[in-house]
Amino acid sequence: MTTTTEDPAPRAVSPTVLRVLRSVVLPVAVSVLLAVVVARGVELVHVQTEPWQEPAERWASLPSRIHLLGALTVWPFVAVLLAVTGSMVATAVLALAAGAVVAVADYQKMTLRGEPLFPTDVGYLTSPRLLLESAGISPWLAVGAVALVVAALTAVGVLAWRRRGARPRAERRLRLATRAVLGAAGIAGIVVVSGFPAPGNPLREAYEDIPLTWADWNQVQNYAQNGFVAGALYNLPGPAMERPEGYGPERMDELVATYTQAAADANEGRAAGVLDDANVVVVLGESFADPTHLAGVEVAEDPIPFTRSLMAQTPSGTMLSSGYGGGTANVEFEVLTGMTVAGFQPQMHAPYPMLVPHYEQFPSMVDRLAAGHGTLTVHPYSPGFYRRQDVYPRLGFERSIFWDTIGHRDKVGNDQHISDAATYSEVLDQLAAARSPLLVNVVTMQNHSPYAGTFPDPIEVSGDFDADAAAKIGGYLRGLRHADDALAELVAGLEALDERTVVLFYGDHQPALWPESVTSVNDDQTLHETPWFVWANFELADATAPPVLGPNHLLTQLVAASGARLSPFDALLVELSQEVAAEEGGIVLDGQGQRVTELSPRAQELLHDYRLVQYDLSVGERYGLESLFQVPSG
Repeated sequence: MTTTTEDPAPRAVSPTVLRVLRSVVLPVAVSVLLAVVVARGVELVHVQTEPWQEPAERWASLPSRIHLLGALTVWPFVAVLLAVTGSMVATAVLALAAGAVVAVADYQKMTLRGEPLFPTDVGYLTSPRLLLESAGISPWLAVGAVALVVAALTAVGVLAWRRRGARPRAERRLRLATRAVLGAAGIAGIVVVSGFPAPGNPLREAYEDIPLTWADWNQVQNYAQNGFVAGALYNLPGPAMERPEGYGPERMDELVATYTQAAADANEGRAAGVLDDANVVVVLGESFADPTHLAGVEVAEDPIPFTRSLMAQTPSGTMLSSGYGGGTANVEFEVLTGMTVAGFQPQMHAPYPMLVPHYEQFPSMVDRLAAGHGTLTVHPYSPGFYRRQDVYPRLGFERSIFWDTIGHRDKVGNDQHISDAATYSEVLDQLAAARSPLLVNVVTMQNHSPYAGTFPDPIEVSGDFDADAAAKIGGYLRGLRHADDALAELVAGLEALDERTVVLFYGDHQPALWPESVTSVNDDQTLHETPWFVWANFELADATAPPVLGPNHLLTQLVAASGARLSPFDALLVELSQEVAAEEGGIVLDGQGQRVTELSPRAQELLHDYRLVQYDLSVGERYGLESLFQVPSG
């Protein structure tokens, strides 16, 4: 007789273990998986914009610890989402949608403007129309994407509602406890992430232990070699500027005395009150550049003949912009304040939204030139863009005209922006109506992207690029010609005005439309150069300027050309321009327009004085505020 022994039946998993798996292990695992997917997905999209290496090569060069820390950085946000929604599906929809938005926004910004997405760019969501236009994304496509996310979340919510009460009470309690722990851990993690710029931050120390090198001189390189997540963390808002060595009230008194004497010496022979009864108009021309200076593109007609002829007759030159394809507000900040963005910490890459609004008053050209003047800004676009509605009052401007209050709203062709001609008509009306001289800051919008199909008669261009690129370039050039014609009308209107008026005009940056065949045959300096000039309806003084200047030096050119007396701050800028004429985007030029990598002792001394003054006026104690802008008597 044969007997058989049956294997014992497998022990059933206890309900308690199943509850723990479903309510604790699975949600945590899903949150970790989502963090990995989002972090690596964003990194994978970013390397497609790599300017120096093939995407696959750059991807392979990123250490595995960068990916691990990237997922660890994203996880707290996913954990909080899961804690709030209580649904793994809803969390997945929201996390993946957010990751997709970040990846697409970064890709578009790198493609169009040549710079990565910064954490502070979230503030631009207040101007969705311009963002979509700039990225070339159809508003209907954006609305459709949002609708899909909302529909998915609605479906998840309906299913969750129908299943309410179906789980045992013990499991519901365990799920709530898990959500509470995830929420607490997520909030703690977000606190650590947000404190990344602070010394001793554990997440920063973990990144620096990899090791990696922060490329603070170039954020495109910083993001490329360290990954998108690390680059974004590095650019979280932090201290605006390091305290320069020697800063204090005694040192500032010495600087004030030094440059007060320099101003007094320079003012010998200059009449007092030259600008007291004169209108001062400062105009930023959106994407106003000279394309004939670029190699790799031939144009059928000169798009800026009036500007070119005017520059031959009046103080003028070339400006080195801090941006390419964008960064308008940074250039405007430098012109209006005389400060340079390069003097701030790398994370302070946008002083308008990140720095100026934190002060009740911020030194600007109003302090230098507005005595006896009314002050006005004219910008035919959204007041919220770059937070100008908050910035302008702090810079001292009494009134601002934006797109919702401007009296002239004409447009040219199919362009959706208020034209330069309309903007200048508004300026002329304001000058004519004013009872006292005006100090006016103007920022145009006509030549902002997009450029394809904006005008029925684009200027013909030729080069090593396709028809689509030619159409965009031709549209931009035609818009440039319209801007040049509008400038001619502005000058004619000011000539007819029975009031002394002086104008500083400058282009903010090159447009972000030049194809690789053009950018590859022009150096980075050429791609950052734009024209500037000073014009007045009265005789100007001979004022020889360095061949290429940074935006921070332009207002001093207006003061010098008009024959007005210099303030100590002007005197500092004049002396600095002879040694360090431009310091923008990692490019430093001396007074002869030559690129330098090592400064002379005199240049180092002047630059340190300038850093002390910029620190004092921006984030310091402002010991020299009143004296630096006061023209010496006598």
